[in-house]
Amino acid sequence: MEANSLNRAWAGFRGNRDELAACVGELPASPGVYVFRGEGGEVLYVGKAINLRNRVRSYFGSNLSAKTEALMSRVEGLEIIVVDSESEAFILESNLIKKHRPRYNILLRDDKQYPYLRIDLNQEWPTVSVVRRMSKDGARYFGPFTRPGSVRETLAFLRRIFPYRTCSDKSLAQATRPCLNYHIGRCLGPCTGQVTREEYMETINEVVKFLEGRHKDVRDRLEKRMQELAAKLDFENAARVRDRIRALDDVTERQKVVLTDMKHRDVLGLARSGKYAFVALLPVREGKLMGREGFVLTGSELDDDGEVLRAFILQYYPNAPFVPKEIVIPSDLPDAEEISGYIGAKVRVPKRGVFKQLVEMACDNARAMMDTSIPRYKREADENLQAMEELAQALGLPGLPMRIEGYDISNISGKEAVASMVVLYNGKADKSSYRRFRIKTGDTPNDVAMMQEVLWRRFRRGLDDRAKLQKPGSTLTRKSKFAVFPDLVIVDGGKGQVNAAKQVLDELGLDIPVAALAEKNEELFLPGVKDPVILPRDSGALFLVMRLRDEAHRFALAYHRKLRQKKALDTVLSEIPGLGPVRIKQLLKVFGSVDAIRKASLQDLQQIEGIGPKLAQTIYEYFHQPH
Repeated sequence: MEANSLNRAWAGFRGNRDELAACVGELPASPGVYVFRGEGGEVLYVGKAINLRNRVRSYFGSNLSAKTEALMSRVEGLEIIVVDSESEAFILESNLIKKHRPRYNILLRDDKQYPYLRIDLNQEWPTVSVVRRMSKDGARYFGPFTRPGSVRETLAFLRRIFPYRTCSDKSLAQATRPCLNYHIGRCLGPCTGQVTREEYMETINEVVKFLEGRHKDVRDRLEKRMQELAAKLDFENAARVRDRIRALDDVTERQKVVLTDMKHRDVLGLARSGKYAFVALLPVREGKLMGREGFVLTGSELDDDGEVLRAFILQYYPNAPFVPKEIVIPSDLPDAEEISGYIGAKVRVPKRGVFKQLVEMACDNARAMMDTSIPRYKREADENLQAMEELAQALGLPGLPMRIEGYDISNISGKEAVASMVVLYNGKADKSSYRRFRIKTGDTPNDVAMMQEVLWRRFRRGLDDRAKLQKPGSTLTRKSKFAVFPDLVIVDGGKGQVNAAKQVLDELGLDIPVAALAEKNEELFLPGVKDPVILPRDSGALFLVMRLRDEAHRFALAYHRKLRQKKALDTVLSEIPGLGPVRIKQLLKVFGSVDAIRKASLQDLQQIEGIGPKLAQTIYEYFHQPH
């Protein structure tokens, strides 16, 4: 578990349900977080408590809910983390849920990364880019955009109103004359010095204000700019600013005015069906409704509405790029005041009036999401369940293969050999569990030996992690997730690979079913069995294992190509005298490729930070003189 500034005290307990119940009296009556673990140290549930002893004791009582009973039937370990205050418990609970995604917590689905808009204000000439993940890099992020097309619409609005650059960093560095966008007034021309950084940053700051919903501030500034240009008789540029004001008005007129106090709020709506909960988020900025974003949570079938909303708020807002001063929700939270203090926004439930109407509108949007999503989710779940049942029957497995691990090797004549491990959980890709390996078994092209090396390293590490988790205070980090073992292993290949894989598992004393999928005829081979298992061509089980095999192949190949490309780049550039790894990285960041560096002029090379005139001359001569 990652270290931070919280003052924590740890305690760990192992054993069956009765043994753990006997330890509850030893727990402190202090605020903290408790973690229930299952087989192999898997994190099953994370919760926070004002009084750890009383809260944990409730799990060992009678009349438990069906969800709690199912949880406790799998518990094999308990850890508690004592902190100084309830607010610190909130922080730790939120971090642990996000990190481990326990199966018995209500979880905000992240099976796809929603897009964000990113603006790096520390860049010399910032631009707006689309990214799939936020990073702590000092840049401003806006989003997430969960509705299809909303990112494209927003970018189109921005391009109509603000003349910021849209070219890549590479094009910016190599430009020798302004592009077409400059000549039609869509860019200020920073590439060739047509604008100062101060003037350019005024435009970028207006983009930021627009994305924050501060449209009135942006319009006032554009209006002032237009008047200044008109006073200087610069009517051409004044007309361009006028057109931007009209475009801004066109955008803002489409937004519904719902409140007159000009404050920023989020309005949440909730709809539920089975284990799924749908949250619609209506952002209200400066009193105007800006759109709608939608989110899905799972594992909520036995929790009330307040618990579902609490889970969403604690998982979404701590990492949201913008948190308004007020969040309006349809149901009371069990600890609304503490949550408000934690996320820095007042959380309230309206009883009447316009806010009540807004919540009802948000709930209508959530129900619309549910009506379109549930049939698709149900169809996917039914298909995956049927596929796992067919596979279990065909391979003679003792139970459903809920977790399947697939392995593949990628190399060229043994060079830069790598392996991939991909995971399907409940028939769906669990990308957070994917792993990749660099092969250490020589440079000879021996796929069987390479597969044995990978399996040995994976399961030997898993056994070591399981042993470590038996120690009090131990935790299951991302690097130690090998402690969770699969219900089925599938390797790429035929009889040789499956028998080799079985040999490794036997030597480690592991009774895990293993099979090999041969690509030529899509046949499954089992260890010690002469004839392959032939799955029907139209069976869901065949599509399931093929999807696993293809994903393992894709993941391994991508890693192999990355290593080859890196080696090729390092080989060429590292031959240049005086050019070390730091400057190589800087050159590639600016120019993008070795070919672009080769074509760069001496003046272009001299402008790169850290590349002086002498080194620039060396680089230029290396590429332009015969060797």
